[in-house]
Amino acid sequence: MDKDILRSLLCFRLQRSYRRKRSAFRLYPALAEREALAYRRELLLILARNAEKSAITYAIRLLHLNVTVPQDLDTWSERLWYWLLVHSKLQWVIAWIEWQQHKDARLYIRLFQMYSILSPALKHR
Repeated sequence: MDKDILRSLLCFRLQRSYRRKRSAFRLYPALAEREALAYRRELLLILARNAEKSAITYAIRLLHLNVTVPQDLDTWSERLWYWLLVHSKLQWVIAWIEWQQHKDARLYIRLFQMYSILSPALKHR
């Protein structure tokens, strides 16, 4: 695997992470609207702001790599997930979002490990 492939994988993952953060940014306020407890509503709105800030960070990373930031358009499957999550128990939604974040983190770690393993070979080119 060469440097260009690793860069492409990284860019693809950053774009996917950006889309997930934007999705979370839209999901948390929808969950807050249906929440009866005020402290939970406030917490969900804080999570929405944090997701927005994270999406902005991913967008900046993509721009620094000269990669286009994905449009904020959902596919039919993403709309279906959104609908399911908005109508699910809050604990399940939080667990799902957390699982997605851990999955992304594991992929970034793998990419870093691949780059570290290949780094000496790439330097000799």
